[in-house]
Amino acid sequence: MPRLDHINIDVSDGARMVRFFAEVLGAEDGFRPPFDFPGHWIYVDGHPAVHLNVVARQSDFPRGMVNHVAFGVYGFEPTKARIEAAGWPYRITGIPDSEIGQFFVEGPEGLLLEVQFRRERPARG
Repeated sequence: MPRLDHINIDVSDGARMVRFFAEVLGAEDGFRPPFDFPGHWIYVDGHPAVHLNVVARQSDFPRGMVNHVAFGVYGFEPTKARIEAAGWPYRITGIPDSEIGQFFVEGPEGLLLEVQFRRERPARG
């Protein structure tokens, strides 16, 4: 069965993007094969989930074909504390009729990151 292996993002400031993922998700910059172009592989729970290509660019990407990237499921309080300590703008919402809550965190270079958490399931009327 196919599954999503990783996402690949073109960024102009690789170090800043690595720091963003570390601060919000607790992810780590890890081993990356010796490609002939600069970049980073960011590991989430031991898996290289985000591949960054460092490219020259004059401005941030506008949101477009890919609206956001999502990771889950994390604990609410520790995630909120990490996001607030790092100072990234965010909003909290949730998936209707589910126990999934969502942080939408505005990252560098126009990246919108969703971090899911478990919440109490809404009572049905």
